[in-house]
Amino acid sequence: KAELSVDTIFNAMKRALGDSDRIELRGFGVFTVKPRKTGVGRNPRTGTEVTILPGKAVRFKPGKELQVLE
Repeated sequence: KAELSVDTIFNAMKRALGDSDRIELRGFGVFTVKPRKTGVGRNPRTGTEVTILPGKAVRFKPGKELQVLE
């Protein structure tokens, strides 16, 4: 039952982020979708340049309670 519950929550989060919705978990943080620009990267093994295509990336900003760990 626990596995089903976790899978259900994660699938709902994936759908919401797929629709570019903002997910806020009070006391934990916020997940948002931001556009990613075209860029040039490097393959760490060969050093050759690789074009990074534009797209979307999920960003996470931790909440105040998560930032202050005691």
